[in-house]
Amino acid sequence: MSNLRLINETTVSASTSSVDITDVFSADFDIYKITTNNFSSVGTTATALDMRFINASGSVITASNYDYAYLNLKASTSFAEVKSTNQTFVDNFFGVIDQSPEGASSVTYVFNPFSNSSYSFLINQSSRSDTSFKSQKYISVLKQTASMTGFRIFETNTRPFDEGVVRTYGLRVDS
Repeated sequence: MSNLRLINETTVSASTSSVDITDVFSADFDIYKITTNNFSSVGTTATALDMRFINASGSVITASNYDYAYLNLKASTSFAEVKSTNQTFVDNFFGVIDQSPEGASSVTYVFNPFSNSSYSFLINQSSRSDTSFKSQKYISVLKQTASMTGFRIFETNTRPFDEGVVRTYGLRVDS
């Protein structure tokens, strides 16, 4: 029997600049797995799939409390480290879509998002398939001690995303 419990599946099937995944984090689990599959967009300019948490009151967290670091792993050039502190969102967290018809996918683990006594931590890896394969390995933290119940995937550029699937799982730990 799997230790993963599917909590939510959300399909994006029309052009949008954000999607909210709400009421997925609770006291039932301390660790969550989020997968994004085949996020794509029509066009030739980049779409960054950014992330913010949503708290128990339903408010999107826009305070400058996000820290992150990631490693860009490009097949066509040297690797690059990116890091930033005190940001209002996690940049490029679910990947980047540069041009049609490529797709971006990712796997994320979220630790303690519902706990109001610890920070919410994330680890992620994403990839996109096109003529120049690119992956990212990510770590991030939201420096707030409040209950988070969901998250937002959004883009800060002018180009929306057109399709994709987001699945959120709770990870049961057997003793």
